[in-house]
Amino acid sequence: MRIGFDGRPLIGPRTGVGVWLEGLLRGLVAATDWEFSLLLPRAVAALGVEDLAPRVRPVHPAVPLPGTLWLTTVAGPSLAGRADVVVGTLGVLPRRVDAPAAVVVHDITPRTRPHHHTLANRFCFNAYVEDSVTRADAVVCVSNATRDRLAALMPSVARQALVIGEGVDPVFSPAPPGADPAPVRARFAGGRPFIVQIGTLEPRKGIATLLAAHAGLLARRPEAPDLVLAGLRGWGGDALDRVLAAHPAPHRVHLPGYVERADAVALLRHAEAVCVASDEEGFGLPLAEALACGAVCVASDDPALVEVSAGAARHVPRGDAAAFAAALEAALDDAGRAAWQARARTRAAELGWGPVVERWRELLAALAGARRA
Repeated sequence: MRIGFDGRPLIGPRTGVGVWLEGLLRGLVAATDWEFSLLLPRAVAALGVEDLAPRVRPVHPAVPLPGTLWLTTVAGPSLAGRADVVVGTLGVLPRRVDAPAAVVVHDITPRTRPHHHTLANRFCFNAYVEDSVTRADAVVCVSNATRDRLAALMPSVARQALVIGEGVDPVFSPAPPGADPAPVRARFAGGRPFIVQIGTLEPRKGIATLLAAHAGLLARRPEAPDLVLAGLRGWGGDALDRVLAAHPAPHRVHLPGYVERADAVALLRHAEAVCVASDEEGFGLPLAEALACGAVCVASDDPALVEVSAGAARHVPRGDAAAFAAALEAALDDAGRAAWQARARTRAAELGWGPVVERWRELLAALAGARRA
């Protein structure tokens, strides 16, 4: 069987949807004998899945095209005769697709929070999402929270949507007994204990709330850990500079930029607490990865994050810096830490790739079978 994926999430540094797509591809390659095409608007030197060749092959036009123009013109026809099923990985489908199609809705923040996206992102998603989910033979949401948000916009589509979550790479696991945090602290936090949030640095990730919470924590406990914000700067980078300038101890806040997977694992394993302060998420993969590392986690009460943690993290109201500071202070106390770490490990055992890959295998096989029928 032949499956075509919109491969754009694999371009550039791995962030949420790219991590999901790579994990799904690797799982399907291991579980089937299928072949996969990655639809791209231009040739890309390295996608990070070259070791899966020849089962996974890029398909791109001879002349590079802007993403939206490519999606609405040559993307679909380029798979003619090459795919039994096409998967729109970014909530939109190519036009003129002649095979059954599934579209994946990770979140609908370009619609619910358009001020937190670039004009190009808003246009590409908002102009085509209704048409895509209506044309799709299957709509997949990565969480019940995302399906509920989709229901507010398109109730008839949401009623038929499937919920298939994301998986956590096995590399995310607790630190070995006796592991020394000193090298990680030296590299990322000036040698001090630290709290960490990993993810794109942009307003909807709750950066302002987290910085204010950390400031409040330091006011009450000057010996509290430093704060590490690891991630690329996204939309609204100027906002980060403004809120950081208001922090009373900016030297206690560290911005290492994007971190590769091995460094992310090290940060999550050795943090005194892991934060996910987002205002809105589609799934909350950083929280799932932190739980897999046995971390003590404090997260906002965004429905997707509450769904992912299933009681294994402390949750506080979105945007409430004082509540976040209080939850962090409680998380830093020794009493109860072992219990929270045990809850994290128990929940993480339910978040592996195995069930996710199997549900996708069943869905794609059913779509291809319907076409043959």
